[in-house]
Amino acid sequence: MTGGLVRWLIRLLSLGAERLRRRRPPPPPASVRRIVILQMSGVGDLLLITPALRALRRLYPEARIDLITYQLGNAAFLLRVPKMGRGCEFPLFDLELKRVWTPSFWRDLAKPVRFLRQEPCDLYVSFHHTWLPQWYLFELWVAARSDARFAIGINPDYVGGPGVFDRAVPESLLGDRHYRPFFLDVVRLLGEAGDDLATECPLEPDEVRQAGDRLARALPGCRRILCLHVGATHAAQVWPIERYHKLARRCCEDGCGLVLIGAPSERAQTDAVARGLPPNRVLNVAGETTLFEMAAFIAASDLFIGNDSGPMHVAIALRKPTIGLIGPGLARYHRYAPEEAVMLRNPVVLDVRHEKDRIFPWAITVDEVYAAARKLLP
Repeated sequence: MTGGLVRWLIRLLSLGAERLRRRRPPPPPASVRRIVILQMSGVGDLLLITPALRALRRLYPEARIDLITYQLGNAAFLLRVPKMGRGCEFPLFDLELKRVWTPSFWRDLAKPVRFLRQEPCDLYVSFHHTWLPQWYLFELWVAARSDARFAIGINPDYVGGPGVFDRAVPESLLGDRHYRPFFLDVVRLLGEAGDDLATECPLEPDEVRQAGDRLARALPGCRRILCLHVGATHAAQVWPIERYHKLARRCCEDGCGLVLIGAPSERAQTDAVARGLPPNRVLNVAGETTLFEMAAFIAASDLFIGNDSGPMHVAIALRKPTIGLIGPGLARYHRYAPEEAVMLRNPVVLDVRHEKDRIFPWAITVDEVYAAARKLLP
């Protein structure tokens, strides 16, 4: 199905929903007991909505907040945030319009609707901003079927008015900003949202202590601990592994210890970085940790260095000194304030939305990253 036809269906759905729905104000805060939010994608995307969730908690202090997302495993941190309740997986990225005639398509599309209707929903908030028209169509269908007392979200620019929502912001309001203030703009449809952009990544003290104890045993005598995440979801986001290896060697020569984190699929990359380095200077835990254990190693380290991926956002949420190595992609994901993180942006800027796994030309040097690390290490 062509993009033009999908956009026409979105306009039709939006217009029909708007005409059938009567205008209504947001429910009084004291009457709101259940809020359901939608946000897709990975750990980083979910952490970026935590300032907006904090604003929602201030506006509706008695409400429980439930979550619809792609994979609940990525939302483990989010479900530790105060007032967060239950979660529901929505296989949005697996849905294809060419399967619209199959029962499995409608079963998958019905999952979030059933979750929304299991209990009365006072407020539905869609934070997900997508670039693919068919994903917009599916998300707007869920909003239209939510039965929520009030619904807010993000509309594509070609939808005039609130569409399936009671109130909506156009996607063009994002501009070239970071996502965090944009998500606060969504909450401002309901009331005062403030301007606190700090993200949250809750950890238990024992989790950080256990990570620190393991680092002390594995890296005895190291004066500083650097945490490296050398992988990413897509190949185009990965700073060259040979440069990570050279950086790691220089840091070891300075007396620093290294902890290498990552997913099981990134173990070959961390093995390549660790190869030939003194064993009492490197702890390679890629593929061996839970999400919380990985975050605890970041929290127990003195400095984080990594690609534009989930662990980078975790490090920033934990208020750790952070160096992000930013290649292709849009600033909306990594436009942090200088006091939050050092973002070394590749001079070669490309939007590789459709070519995320091709080789990307990096101009960031080992010397640049090493110099930035020396400035941040206490």
